[in-house]
Amino acid sequence: MRILVVRTDRIGDVVLSTPVLSFLREQVPDCHLTMLVSPYSAKVVEGHPDLDELLIDTQEEWYKGLRGFLYLISDLRSKCFDMVFILHATARLALACRIAGIPERVGSAYRWYGFLFNKKVYEHRRNSVKHEIEYNLGVVRTCFSDSSSPSPTIQIPIKAIQKVKILLNQWQKNPEKDLVLLHPGSGGSARNWPVQSYRELAGRLSDSGIQVIVTGSYEEKNIVDQVMPSRVNTISAVAGDVDVKELAALIQIATVCVTNSTGPLHIAAAVGTPTVALFCPIKPCSPIRWGPYGNNHEVLMPDVPPCPRCIEDACQYFDCMKRISVQNVFEAIQRQIVARNLKTSKVSGGTLFCD
Repeated sequence: MRILVVRTDRIGDVVLSTPVLSFLREQVPDCHLTMLVSPYSAKVVEGHPDLDELLIDTQEEWYKGLRGFLYLISDLRSKCFDMVFILHATARLALACRIAGIPERVGSAYRWYGFLFNKKVYEHRRNSVKHEIEYNLGVVRTCFSDSSSPSPTIQIPIKAIQKVKILLNQWQKNPEKDLVLLHPGSGGSARNWPVQSYRELAGRLSDSGIQVIVTGSYEEKNIVDQVMPSRVNTISAVAGDVDVKELAALIQIATVCVTNSTGPLHIAAAVGTPTVALFCPIKPCSPIRWGPYGNNHEVLMPDVPPCPRCIEDACQYFDCMKRISVQNVFEAIQRQIVARNLKTSKVSGGTLFCD
């Protein structure tokens, strides 16, 4: 059987879709499993142990426009897929899979193009009543009765680990000592904790003798620069100079990762790094759906009523994210450091997960 899984949105979404690959491999061990992703998030699943093939939806290049859409259909048809699970549905991809003649097409029933699927999923994700991983697994469970829930996986290659070791040496960071990674951006996926709060936190951690690294994408360089206090010798920054695999290796070596609701949060959970996650009260951004997966995490939110969307200055609680104090985040980090050090003291050794 040849199975296609489609998830063409952001890095965090793709990380939270990797349990579907493990689930399908368990259910159909001898299947040929392919995943269609965007160029931006391709490295998230590159090298995944349960994946046979990776397709890139290059909408800005080969698959651009009407001609590109026809190329996409042709390529999908040539793969002779028996089944497709569209985890993040779009009309374009639903139509392409239908015209390509994939016999079994599984997707949301609550879209105007739902008629293009012949197996429908009757769940409204916007209600955010369970985790995104469970919503993703719910799509494939329409065809398989097993209720297992695999965890997210991201494969970290040796070369990524080697680069991180070089960077840590350049930054004069000791991987044997407590190291907190701060990722202050979110790519606009949610309301962020204020940059000034991250800056104050970075300084306070450094004053406490805790090593600090601030990370971000090229587009977030300005944010990263604003977070950096004057203590440039004790706090290091990297903005867009590492790819997803290298970021995952860096996150894995950290003692704690502090971030908003964004991709690195889910990478941290996937590689086993405890997190302090800072969430806004907007219901579609709820930590019930988008929180870090697993038990070694702490979620902080402002103590305000939940809201359907942010109306900024028109809201009596704006900016509510300022209500998450630096003191509360600092104390949460301390709790996570103590818990992790207690755990690691009971386990001898420990290596980065690599291929």
